[in-house]
Amino acid sequence: MSELFSEWIASIPPQTLVLVPLVAFLESCVVVGLFVSGVFLLTIVSLIYAQGEFPLSTLVSLAFLGAFIGDQVGFFVGKAGAPFLWKRRWVRKQLVKRKNSYRKFRRLLLTAAPAAICLGRLSPPIRSLSPVIAGLSGLRPLVFLLCDLLACALWASGLALLAYGANQI
Repeated sequence: MSELFSEWIASIPPQTLVLVPLVAFLESCVVVGLFVSGVFLLTIVSLIYAQGEFPLSTLVSLAFLGAFIGDQVGFFVGKAGAPFLWKRRWVRKQLVKRKNSYRKFRRLLLTAAPAAICLGRLSPPIRSLSPVIAGLSGLRPLVFLLCDLLACALWASGLALLAYGANQI
């Protein structure tokens, strides 16, 4: 049984390396990320790592790159969508109704941005939405960039530990 499994892993072509940043990007992409599970990425990284052709650091770096680019795209989609939303009468009406709540929420988001971005990256249900919300809230791009670098590094470290552990099993 283990021989069959070993042969199956060895038959996976090395070109699947391209899937690592692609799946990481899709996982963090605005709407697509709600349907692409991190389990796919973990499986792909674990299988490629099990072949022994690529070091884990290369695979995790590619995943980091894909996730980081996906988060940046999401942030700028939110930033570009903000003026569109604020022009809508319904949105303005809702904000006037809830002016105090909106101010408190915005203040909380702007003061707790690093924690919110890190928790958003590490939480699968909101992973693809947190960069958009940060862009909509008016967070400065440099602040988001620095917080996202930290969040993606933590996430990639977790991916590396899980892939290494899966390979040991």
